[in-house]
Amino acid sequence: MAACEANGNISLQHEGQEVVVEGKYLTFERKEKIVMEEKYVPHVIEPSFGLGRIMYCIFEHCFKIREKDASRTYFDFPA
Repeated sequence: MAACEANGNISLQHEGQEVVVEGKYLTFERKEKIVMEEKYVPHVIEPSFGLGRIMYCIFEHCFKIREKDASRTYFDFPA
């Protein structure tokens, strides 16, 4: 930053080549920013998968209730 204030240009070395960046393309600012962070911790973590859980998901997905008679339920498994 001091080199830029002295002559307005900054010279950088990149892969053996010198690159000069003119001062009109550079700006420096100091800012203070307040960042508020809300962390979420789940209440239930289910790391295991078993055959029973997979079957339960299939049954739940395929479970149907008849519109006209709610007491009659059935499974609608795809072919």
